[in-house]
Amino acid sequence: MTKLTRKQREIIARQELILDVSAKLIAEQGFSNFGMERIAELTEYSKGTIYQHFQCKEEVLMHLCMRGLRIWRDFFDRALTFRGNSRERLLAIHLAHDFYAKLHPVEYESIYTVKSAGVREKISPESHAAQNELMKEVIDRVVIVITEAIENRDLKLPENMAPQDLVYGFWALHYGELMFETFNFPYRNMGIGDLENNVRLVLRTLLDGLPWEPVSTRHDYAASAERIVREIFPEEAASIAMR
Repeated sequence: MTKLTRKQREIIARQELILDVSAKLIAEQGFSNFGMERIAELTEYSKGTIYQHFQCKEEVLMHLCMRGLRIWRDFFDRALTFRGNSRERLLAIHLAHDFYAKLHPVEYESIYTVKSAGVREKISPESHAAQNELMKEVIDRVVIVITEAIENRDLKLPENMAPQDLVYGFWALHYGELMFETFNFPYRNMGIGDLENNVRLVLRTLLDGLPWEPVSTRHDYAASAERIVREIFPEEAASIAMR
């Protein structure tokens, strides 16, 4: 690995500071209420210096997104170290997704904001391409587990379904739960129970229906979840519990 010069290290440190300040601003005021001037004020750099790193606030958001995707990828890599059957390993991925989204909400939500109307056209094609590649790396981690399950004969997908299709379904379901929670959606008024347990019940039912072995009537996945958290994500669980 090439050793970075002092100037290169300073540039990287300055960029990380800009992203840290931006994440805090977005968390407190929302994306629409933060701008380059406020970033410059809080970092104590000139606006010219900020613009040397990012051409607009949308590009700041995109780089927050990409930083977050690298962290998310790392969460999934940690989940893949869990030793268990294929469904337990998928459960580890599910828990990693949950911990990442809750501990890095600005970065997580930025994945969708950078693709929204009024934002995406202000971001360079190169940044969009880099973000898409990182997102693929995240998804590929989940595909690894599904492929293992197929090879181990724990799972046989319908002929018209690829592993990536199943990943999309899982992601859409979990994202909906996280967004309901983030925006304090009044789901209880609609007769919906606890969101987290609801999603896990629906996922368990779907996986049993495929079927993905071992089905839940023959395995205690609640106990598996406790072991995954204890072995892989103890600090993250403690951090969320303290909030």
